Amino acid sequence: MDVFPAAAEPTPEATGTPYHLLAREHGTRPHRWWRPLVALLVFGALTLVLLAVTMSALSLFVLFPAGFAELRVASLWWDPELVETLVQDPFALLFVSFGAIVALMPAALLSAAWAQRRSPRELLGVTGRLRWRWLAECLLGALVVLGAAFALSALLTVLTGRSFGPGFPGWADYARIAALALLVIPFQSAAEEIAFRGFLLQTVTAWFRTPWVAIAVTSVLFLFGHGYTDPLVWCELLVMAAVMCWLTLRTGGLEAAIALHVLNNVLTVLVGGLAGVPGIEQAGDFALGDVVPFIAAVLVYGWWADRRAARRGAWTVTGGRVPLNPWSLRPATRVDLHAEVTG
Repeated sequence: MDVFPAAAEPTPEATGTPYHLLAREHGTRPHRWWRPLVALLVFGALTLVLLAVTMSALSLFVLFPAGFAELRVASLWWDPELVETLVQDPFALLFVSFGAIVALMPAALLSAAWAQRRSPRELLGVTGRLRWRWLAECLLGALVVLGAAFALSALLTVLTGRSFGPGFPGWADYARIAALALLVIPFQSAAEEIAFRGFLLQTVTAWFRTPWVAIAVTSVLFLFGHGYTDPLVWCELLVMAAVMCWLTLRTGGLEAAIALHVLNNVLTVLVGGLAGVPGIEQAGDFALGDVVPFIAAVLVYGWWADRRAARRGAWTVTGGRVPLNPWSLRPATRVDLHAEVTG
């Protein structure tokens, strides 16, 4: 029997499982301390294997027009110029680095199915699916808020006399950048959300019940997954990760987090591509104008998405909507729920 309903109309009487406890309170199996550990080990192994396979496949795909038309796979071993072509092409590096991250998605889904013996759909939300209309609304909200942040950042760059970069790369190169941003990055961003705000958050919470430990752990891992060295950017990434975790629990699914992540990465590549092919190098110092507008945008988006989800009556537990305390992120008690329904 399917544990997810065909419809997703919220009911204030619902007392189901909140998103962050889906890995702990799944089915009738009792929680055991070693189950999350096994799941994390499986996820780590699958991630390493799938990342290696994906990066190899994407690298071969990139090398194809550089003399690979005869399928001379063995030539990679004795013709270093083919590999050098990949290493020196900034667009190729950008394509491979973004495309390889998509491997996190099957790693997370398979780990939930194999190691935790539960439906991978639980990683998407308490309804067991993506709420497409809600996702579209979040994408529009993220576009407005982040668009304003990029405009403000550009204005500050002009006012402070800083350079935007080498210059427009030409329409042919920019078309490749735009194709990467629109066709690859949405999957990369969704894969990171399914892995970090989905599988890892639920799995770590299975040990502690309170989601804040998992929010802290996954946010730090998210930070370490990037190579930035500027403390300002560290703050931005930690705020973004924490807000996406918070929104996932408060809205009962990944839609709001995916929308924010997708628009942030897509706009970063589209805007950055106007001044040349964006590099994958993340070290270096950043100005306040490059960071502060985006921290503010993330906080504004989090406030808006949370209020909008409440107006929509978005499910927060399996079976319906129960208010979650904004600080403890625990479902409201029956007394609190009754007061909200009758008030």
